[in-house]
Amino acid sequence: MKSKAVLFTGLLVLALTQIAFAQGPELTLSLSRDFGYGGFDNKIEGLFSLHAAGPDDLERVVFFMDEKLMAAVSETPFQHQFSTSAYAPGEHRFYALGSTAAGLELRSNEVMRVFLTKAETGQQVMGLIVPLLAGVAAVMAIVVLVTVVFGSKAGFSGGYGMLGGTVCPRCGLPYALSFWAPRLVFGRLQRCPHCGRWALARRARPEDLAAAETRWRGDAGGQADIEGAAKRNQRQIDDSRYVE
Repeated sequence: MKSKAVLFTGLLVLALTQIAFAQGPELTLSLSRDFGYGGFDNKIEGLFSLHAAGPDDLERVVFFMDEKLMAAVSETPFQHQFSTSAYAPGEHRFYALGSTAAGLELRSNEVMRVFLTKAETGQQVMGLIVPLLAGVAAVMAIVVLVTVVFGSKAGFSGGYGMLGGTVCPRCGLPYALSFWAPRLVFGRLQRCPHCGRWALARRARPEDLAAAETRWRGDAGGQADIEGAAKRNQRQIDDSRYVE
């Protein structure tokens, strides 16, 4: 029984060894984009290159497209550049044949691509960009709506929250930075609850907030003075449009 197991193991190793030798060296074909469109579904348009990789003694590679000779290359790197505009649009299949110094003839895998015209490429690009822009616009609209509804708080008696406070560059009054406001490079795009203007709000220094709070309270410290100050600032802003 033990001898049979040893015999079976030996035969299995021999079979695997023969399969490995039968496969021999491989020739691999790939395609890369140099300039142009290389989108989904293997659709391409522009300038591309075919690349062949094989054993160390690979001496010559011949590239084919649809069984027709494209180029023969006898030195590394084994590659061939082509433009899709030089061929008819539609589906095309590529493969390569290689020769080694030992006299082996190798055939590569096949690569399939669909050539597009420039007009078709434009349609493909617009089909990707338009939904993307529409999605970005929808997200921005939602963010702005949420900012208006759940946005800045004018009060500061309970503090400004984790993000701190800011001072409106238009009316000079303080308010809290909102988590809902979209974060841009130079600040948060936020609406001032006092004058209603939009601005890129950044966290203000404590001394600037203190000065703005003094203006916000007013001399009398009443809500009427607060609202009156905001309205006066608003009128000054509106009237400044007509001052030359």
